[in-house]
Amino acid sequence: MFGSSSSRSSQGSDMLERRTRETADARIRVVLFNKVSPTNRLLANREILEERKMPQKQLFWLHITKSAGTTTRSLLQPHYVLVDRVKKPKTFIQAAPEEYNDILNNYRFFLGEYQFRRCQFAKKYLYPNAWDGIFSFAFSREPTDRCVSMFYFLFWKSLGRFGNIRRTLNQSITSKKLILNTSYAFDVFLDYAHQARVSDSIYKPLGNHFTAHTAPMWGDITDANGDIMLTRVFRLENLIAGINFAFEECGITEKIDDNHSELIRNRRKYVPNQHQQKKIEEIYSRDFDIYEKS
Repeated sequence: MFGSSSSRSSQGSDMLERRTRETADARIRVVLFNKVSPTNRLLANREILEERKMPQKQLFWLHITKSAGTTTRSLLQPHYVLVDRVKKPKTFIQAAPEEYNDILNNYRFFLGEYQFRRCQFAKKYLYPNAWDGIFSFAFSREPTDRCVSMFYFLFWKSLGRFGNIRRTLNQSITSKKLILNTSYAFDVFLDYAHQARVSDSIYKPLGNHFTAHTAPMWGDITDANGDIMLTRVFRLENLIAGINFAFEECGITEKIDDNHSELIRNRRKYVPNQHQQKKIEEIYSRDFDIYEKS
């Protein structure tokens, strides 16, 4: 009914052998654990604790140039990892995954055929198995305001009386046009911005720094079909609310107070004329659509 004595003996022998192996394995694990230094054990325990504290979703912020990048980087701390973007910038193969975001936000890092198509690059190469689960977002600045900000940053900085004279002479020589006032300088700037969009090189007409900082945001946030790839796009004037929303979606309990709202303001110094406004709307036509729908 219960089997022969020989089979019971065999089962007992197998059980004893299995217990012996388990005991030996346990002793090996203890020996290996004891060989690990106390410091490394502490670090391992910290990693486990940090994993338990990780947000429910990964946070991904796409920086659009001339859209409060410095302020946003500061407000996202410590949930957005910063890297050296100027002196010795890393490449992706040298970096940890948590550093990818800030590297991608560095205009000095070139992406080949994916230049100015950063979301497509991120999905294909950086987060191929995780993109759909990431909370990705960007801020859209009113395009005319952004364009005027580009103008003062790239082309028409205020350098004091004598500095402004040198600036005007240099820009006149470079453009081969006699620039006599701010309005005409803005015309020249818009011509350069248009040339940068139709050029086959990121270095023309005035180098990658100019090309990158005058690039429309549309290409960076859409796929090949023109569909937005980010989870959310917020208006820049809603920066604080947007960051708090992203934190909440990612399971981050921290909340930024409204005292930082004064950091975001309209800095437009120059009001484009009708002809210039039309040209801005031609160069950044789809960015206006993004802003209106944000």
